[in-house]
Amino acid sequence: MTRRVVLSGLLLLAACWGRGGLCAGQDCDAWTAVRETAEGRLFHRCRPGSPLAAVMIETQFRAAPERLYALVNDYAAFADFIPDVAESRVLAVDGAVQWVYHRLHLPGPVADRVYILQSTASTQGVPPVAWRVEWTLAQRAFPGFDAGAGVRPDSLSGFWEIGADAAGTTRARYAVHVEPGGHLPVWLVQRMTDRYVQQVVAAVRGRLEERRARK
Repeated sequence: MTRRVVLSGLLLLAACWGRGGLCAGQDCDAWTAVRETAEGRLFHRCRPGSPLAAVMIETQFRAAPERLYALVNDYAAFADFIPDVAESRVLAVDGAVQWVYHRLHLPGPVADRVYILQSTASTQGVPPVAWRVEWTLAQRAFPGFDAGAGVRPDSLSGFWEIGADAAGTTRARYAVHVEPGGHLPVWLVQRMTDRYVQQVVAAVRGRLEERRARK
């Protein structure tokens, strides 16, 4: 990783924070490479109106793309292997759309985060050659949802993009943008998000290996 790429990522974040999250003059349609990690290449992209950059990791898996797609779309099992997910319950399903209750138990003195996601899955091609799962905070209300069990994030969205490559492995991009609410400093949230996408990729990789070993 060159010093120029690292510097460009730092300048992007500094520009966003210095303008109170408005990112004036920045190309917020472009992902900027930040660094290489053990789990994949990390990118940032500014978000207009937000002090926090979206984070994306680009990586590969030694598994068929449909297996990865099925795994990251199986919200009922998330509490078994996704980091910090203490509860994950599918509240409703309508075709390719799921509404999912999550409670995140975060490390240290940080309060739990609770929210409902609206997640949409899709495929392209016949047979499918690309898979996508994307989510955002749901606007739909559900009786019995305990909003007092933690802090609701101000904003949360993201996606998985999955496809096969010529080498017989699966290429994937996993992205998250979060404004967690509460009184956490911007620099800490950004660092935690950078770390979290790597942890999720590692957990997904481990889960795929476990399933392969059982066969």
